[in-house]
Amino acid sequence: MHQNIIGKNVRITKNVRQHIANKMQNIKIHADRIIDANIICDYMHGEYTVQGTIAFGKKVFHDKEKEKDLYVAIDAMFQKIEREIRKSKERNIDRSQRAVVDKSVQTDDEDDAYSITSVGIYEKPLDELDAVLHFNADKRPYMAYLPIKQGDDLYSIKIGKFPVFLFKGDDNKVLEIYHNEEYWNMDEVSVTPDNNIDASKSENYLIKEYNVSEAVNYLTDNPDKKFVVYMSSITEQAEALYKESDNSFVLIRMFDI
Repeated sequence: MHQNIIGKNVRITKNVRQHIANKMQNIKIHADRIIDANIICDYMHGEYTVQGTIAFGKKVFHDKEKEKDLYVAIDAMFQKIEREIRKSKERNIDRSQRAVVDKSVQTDDEDDAYSITSVGIYEKPLDELDAVLHFNADKRPYMAYLPIKQGDDLYSIKIGKFPVFLFKGDDNKVLEIYHNEEYWNMDEVSVTPDNNIDASKSENYLIKEYNVSEAVNYLTDNPDKKFVVYMSSITEQAEALYKESDNSFVLIRMFDI
């Protein structure tokens, strides 16, 4: 997470920084994937103005408050943002519940009943090498993470908007599906002896819009397929479905606000 605190006509003391840090901890309770936080404190005409912009993936929350006391302005700004985050999270949970019922999905025909287990993406953003090394050591045949890339200097790090999905294919080959600017790719990747990524095979990956039931139908109708990555028509996020057996699936999605 990048956190910037800027003072305009205001001296940002150690106590002010600590107060803001405490308020950020309250925000993290509701969502732990804070990508960027910018706080600007200004003083003009006897009033403090505090602006906050906090980004979670594709979502950005912003508020500006004016008060005669700096700490009161900070508290009011964080209260407004926290309230909006809670509302957004509740809306997302409602959409997620409409998208899939965990544990079991019953149909009229018992032979067509299937179960779905939901998992989230890896708890922190990773670069490609760390992700593949972690995946190789993991027993699960699927994984998703938010990618990070190093910029021109140590302080310039970019976090991808779309998760990267990893699957174990035939002969434990690692297949990586990721968004590359305007389109999606699927690479067969491995780690070289000098700890670099070798993407020896690469092809375009056609991503479609599905809901979970449609993704299940796709894998059921294509028995040679073990997984599918798609854009959810419900959550509007990139998700993946992995087929463990004919009636058991794993839904890989961003439990993001």
